[in-house]
Amino acid sequence: MFTCGKTLVAVYAALALLGAGCSKNSAQMNESSPVPNVSVNVSININNNAYSGLKTVGNVVYLTNVGNRGILVYRFSASGSQQIVAFDRTCPYDLPDNGGIVFSQYNNTAVCQDCSSTYDLTNGNVVSGPSAIGIKQYNVSFNASTGAVTITN
Repeated sequence: MFTCGKTLVAVYAALALLGAGCSKNSAQMNESSPVPNVSVNVSININNNAYSGLKTVGNVVYLTNVGNRGILVYRFSASGSQQIVAFDRTCPYDLPDNGGIVFSQYNNTAVCQDCSSTYDLTNGNVVSGPSAIGIKQYNVSFNASTGAVTITN
């Protein structure tokens, strides 16, 4: 019985270490963005000509003088609870040396002008390139009946 107790202790210890390793990896994968936090609280309306591109799925509007290097606002769905998303245009790869600004391209993706990392515009995750961290996403509320979009952090 004493041997069985030692074996159980060893098994529990191994499981605890394995669990701790999984936690660490999950935490590393969900790292917060290295892009500095700045206060963001901006409202736009897609019925305004400057932002009317957001009436069409797949279109992007760039906001300047907000966020770190501007904000990319993307319309990825015509219905559902989250139709519009917003990301900081600062590429998170190799900050502060990378001066990369993220630009929208085709197929729901955006690319950094400096490092060529590509990001999924539906969730900000890395698609390809040297970056291991997705682009910083902001909170968006959208009222489809009024066209009001509010972006905050």
